[in-house]
Amino acid sequence: MRILYHHRTLGDGAEGIHIAQMVKAFRDLGHEVRVVSLIGEATNTTSPRQKRWSRVAQLMPRPVYELGELAYNVHGAVSLERAARAFNPDFIYDRYVNQSCAALLVARRRGIPVLLEVNSPYSYQKQTFDEKLILKRLSRWNERMVCRSVDQVIVVSSPLKEFLVSIGVPDQHIVVMPNGADPAVFSPAISGSEVRKTLGLEGQVIVGFTGILRPWHGVDMLLDAFERVASSREGVHLMILGDGPVRGELEASIAAKGLTRKVTITGRVPHARVREYVAAMDIAVSPQSTFYASPMKVLEYMAMGKAIVAPDTPNHRDILKAGRTAVLFEKGKVDALADALGTLVNDAAMRRSLGAAARHVIETERTWAHNAREVIAIVNRLKQKSGKKRAA
Repeated sequence: MRILYHHRTLGDGAEGIHIAQMVKAFRDLGHEVRVVSLIGEATNTTSPRQKRWSRVAQLMPRPVYELGELAYNVHGAVSLERAARAFNPDFIYDRYVNQSCAALLVARRRGIPVLLEVNSPYSYQKQTFDEKLILKRLSRWNERMVCRSVDQVIVVSSPLKEFLVSIGVPDQHIVVMPNGADPAVFSPAISGSEVRKTLGLEGQVIVGFTGILRPWHGVDMLLDAFERVASSREGVHLMILGDGPVRGELEASIAAKGLTRKVTITGRVPHARVREYVAAMDIAVSPQSTFYASPMKVLEYMAMGKAIVAPDTPNHRDILKAGRTAVLFEKGKVDALADALGTLVNDAAMRRSLGAAARHVIETERTWAHNAREVIAIVNRLKQKSGKKRAA
């Protein structure tokens, strides 16, 4: 098939990985993909286009930025229309962002299917975690309208589906498709010995976290839980892989708790090297996430065959099974997290068993190629349904 892939993001972090991996997966399956975006096809780069748009976004006052999001639909529709004329796609695959409707406009004009990938309820996210929305009602109206109007909505978690249903999107219009991982890139065969040697952590049981250090990722809770484990067990170390707004607070807390020699914050590591650090971990933790996320870190932990600790929430249960592929603890409870960590720190056999089962799930169910095949199957069903309607 010919796939027109559209997004209006800066293509950095997890979103950039998701975009690049889905495009690659479609192509590996033999499909042609053309990408339409502000930054071109490359993601997680510091290209001139990416730098320029990042700078523009930072300089814009909030009301102007939101108006710019709306205005983009004109540019996006023109760009998509031009690409559609030249490429003649079988469908448009659109990654939803706030106030976006360009792909829907072009798909309806040309009479081709459009699939909408929703990774976040932007009308909620921006109001809750980012700067307050000025055009809040318009954001919610657009989110509901676009999700109701496209041919199929693909969401990354079951709680995200429930959220969209709650704002008026029909249940049957939504498919849950959690994120994936590349089992060839994230493999248990990768050695973490060099990282252990460099950081001076040979012989330690390493508890690890990867991700941007934001308040809602719960790294402060992980630190509190680790303190309780470290107080009763020698030879354990916490490795925090990442950087972000709360790093200073974490470093101050580490010093205050007297854990400077037992905790390492590595700072930001290029995604290509993340696997080397995860390979060095014995226990990999996702202490907290937004309710709607399909945490990329967890899927990468699984692919690496790591023993995982995560909160017992619906979005984590989409990808993890308690006692089989992970130890799940009661959300927000430091004692429960500390107990989970303590259990795994003292049970190497359990760590191996959980890690092997998690790796098997990635290999059989949660690859990007699996997701790409599911998308193509959805398109084929839509076309078959459309053909039957015309015949009738």
